[in-house]
Amino acid sequence: MKIIIGVIFLLVIHLFILFNLQFTAWPEMFSYPYLLNNSFKLYQDIALPYQPLLVLILSVVYKIFGFNLLTLQLFTWTTILISDFLIFFISRKIIGKKALSLVPLSLYIFVQPLTSGNMLWFDLATVPFILLGILSSLYRKTFWMGFFLSFAFFIKQQTGVAIILLIVYFLVYRQFRQLPKFFFGLVVPVILVLLFIILSGLMGDYLFWTTIVPLFWYPKFPGYSNWPSTKEFIEIFILFIPGLLACFNGLNQWNKRGEIFKIILLIFAGTFLVAFPRFDFFRFQPAVAVYIVLLSLILNKKNALIVSLPILLVSVVLVKSNLGNINLPARFYGPQEIALAKQIDELTLPSNRIYLLGVPSIEYVLSNRLPPKPWVDNYVWYMEIDGMQDKVLAGFEREKPKIIVWQIPQIGNWYSLGTYQPKRIVEYIRQHYEKTAQFEKGVQVWQRKD
Repeated sequence: MKIIIGVIFLLVIHLFILFNLQFTAWPEMFSYPYLLNNSFKLYQDIALPYQPLLVLILSVVYKIFGFNLLTLQLFTWTTILISDFLIFFISRKIIGKKALSLVPLSLYIFVQPLTSGNMLWFDLATVPFILLGILSSLYRKTFWMGFFLSFAFFIKQQTGVAIILLIVYFLVYRQFRQLPKFFFGLVVPVILVLLFIILSGLMGDYLFWTTIVPLFWYPKFPGYSNWPSTKEFIEIFILFIPGLLACFNGLNQWNKRGEIFKIILLIFAGTFLVAFPRFDFFRFQPAVAVYIVLLSLILNKKNALIVSLPILLVSVVLVKSNLGNINLPARFYGPQEIALAKQIDELTLPSNRIYLLGVPSIEYVLSNRLPPKPWVDNYVWYMEIDGMQDKVLAGFEREKPKIIVWQIPQIGNWYSLGTYQPKRIVEYIRQHYEKTAQFEKGVQVWQRKD
């Protein structure tokens, strides 16, 4: 009973931290499902370089509860709380019914919100399914381990690195009884997703956006890679390296846990590596959760403080960097975004198409307006793909957006966020549209001439 009370108390603390930290409402977490619910097809009409499951799930959630900030926040916090429960269940399975089993959850609650965790992105959405895969492995349910990891893959394909590492492990260590079960578990989500893609007639576009673009186009563009700063490297080192060294040092003391250690370590390695080279702390959300589980394998009364110290130290450093984010309006869903949507609503009719250039796509949702098809967000690694701007302009000719809401570019490298301007689209706008209004902070309105 005391442990249950302890879990509830920790969950309340986690929610308290999340409620008081600034929430990031990424525009794509609204615009992708919004367009899908308005007869845009994934991959064909929406430039989506990720797997479809999260967008499909969100489209159903929004259809039921509405496109608003509270819906996204509740969905995000529910996802995080499910991860909390799973970390506790896994730790309890490993450590036993002891108060010590609360330590991993406590550490996770300290570090998760501070590593840009108060937001929904594809990485965070994979965490419950990766943890379910680990929990399945503890019960030697290899089929379900494969199933849940495959489900995570179809939220964000980078989970495939962990899956590949596990397949190699099963082959190298001749786990021939486990490999077929793992493989069949992987196949079930594959069949379901591919059936959806094939029946929707999207196979060519799906392969292009989820495979060709990430593997062959992203590496060509400047500004896509984003390695950690020196300070961030130090934080990453302190957060992960001491615990990993302790795990390897303690491995010889518990041979019966050797197999599960290797499985969790490989999943950690896969989730850790894919956070680079496009680094941001929120891409570490899966790695942080798996790392906490990994630490529970060596946790005991003697080393609890030593194992916890690096995480607590990093948490203190991260608290300092998060002090300016307390009790602020949600990013991308604040008073300015709502005011701009109201101005767009006043200038256009619901049936009018509009186009946002350099303006976050959340404005489509807030103003209840649609862009022409296909919709490609204004990033250099999308728009500079051969022929992409021509496809967008073909949509302009078919559906003729009434206005262009254009954020004047910032000063910086031509390819940087906030600076990049697709040349052919800009030329088209200047030829067919004229500036008619100026909103605050360099946001202009251009209205079609014909």
